[in-house]
Amino acid sequence: MIRFAVPCLALLLASAPLAANEGEIAGPPRIAAAFPKPALSLEGGKWFDGQRFVEDHWYSIDGKLTRTPPPRIDVRIYLDGRYVLPPLADAHNHNLQNAWTAATFADDYLRRGIFYSAQLAANAEEIAGYRGVLGGPGRVDVLWAEATLSSSDGHPLGLALAGAKQAGMPDDPKDYIDKSFWAIDSLGDLDAKWSKIAETRPELIKVIVVDDAHAAEQRKDRSSYGFRGMSTALLPEVVRRAHAIGARVAAHVDSADDIDRVVASGVDIVAHLNTRIPKGLTATDLRLSESTIAEMKRRGTKIIPTVAVTRYYLAAHPEDRAELLAVIRDNLTRLKAAGVPMLAGSDLFDGSVIDEVEALHATNVFTSEEVLALTTSATPRALFPDRLIGSFAEGAEASLIAYDGDPSKDLTILREPRLAIKQGEILSR
Repeated sequence: MIRFAVPCLALLLASAPLAANEGEIAGPPRIAAAFPKPALSLEGGKWFDGQRFVEDHWYSIDGKLTRTPPPRIDVRIYLDGRYVLPPLADAHNHNLQNAWTAATFADDYLRRGIFYSAQLAANAEEIAGYRGVLGGPGRVDVLWAEATLSSSDGHPLGLALAGAKQAGMPDDPKDYIDKSFWAIDSLGDLDAKWSKIAETRPELIKVIVVDDAHAAEQRKDRSSYGFRGMSTALLPEVVRRAHAIGARVAAHVDSADDIDRVVASGVDIVAHLNTRIPKGLTATDLRLSESTIAEMKRRGTKIIPTVAVTRYYLAAHPEDRAELLAVIRDNLTRLKAAGVPMLAGSDLFDGSVIDEVEALHATNVFTSEEVLALTTSATPRALFPDRLIGSFAEGAEASLIAYDGDPSKDLTILREPRLAIKQGEILSR
């Protein structure tokens, strides 16, 4: 077990759960504001430097890492040769987008060693009531896509209507349009609704694009109602307006042609590498062109492969496994060779970015060290570019996860963290 020496035990005992008023979510234990964070000595560990694990010794002073010994050490943590990673990040999920899921899953993120998450279809009005219980020491940090733009007959309307029907609730589209998401069918819609979209100063906006090349054919198919998307002809103006208020734009896509269109429009993040074969398309329609890959590299467009989410499609279409995984592997190989920036994100309701790490490694495109660096370094830095996270460096936030075994030898070890520290606060041992 990890050994602790605590000269100043009172500092640790100062932690206490925050009381919740009626109707509010109780947050995880927090250090009382009157007490400083303990000065930690983190000894005897093997620390991941982005390529390998190396023996090192760090101190945490006021929640920051340093190699300079402080005048007083409150807690000595003897890591005893355990393996230490920066915390994991999930760049694509939806598990914290309403009060119930936040209360249910937020602590689970921390237990898994996932300290950073992007929630990619949130609603500013809904999250306003609980976003204050997330973020900061002892809590998962969230980048919200606070506005989702689709068509009035587009995704996620179909999911919302299906969920309402299953729950025995009214399934009226008016309950969701311009509430759960913004319906943008024309430049006039964008003009009329933009001030409302922009007033919350979102850091991230998500746009829904669904096989835009065949939009006209989709609308002849009644079964596609609620699962369509916004016209990419509107995207350049959306991106221009978003960038003008300091927001990034992430795009949901359904085909290689969609990716070509959204990249040309200037989006910052492609939220999926096509992980299903849409109706009317083939696996060939998912293969990225060399020109698209080159343009992504030129623009610095990031992509979140979400390979693990193929489990949903393949459960219903097992006959497509070989073709789908082959085109995903081919795309990943060429994206990696071109140096296109990639982020780790799962898009899984019943899983986490650990599933995505394993799925990416299973493609045989990445080494275990590369997928570890992807989720512990590249992804958190992309989500929160103004913070010094994702590495062990002088002045970086003192956040880490320690494991009994070497995750680079066996990625399943990520499922059993032994110690978690976030911004200088000890969360578990």
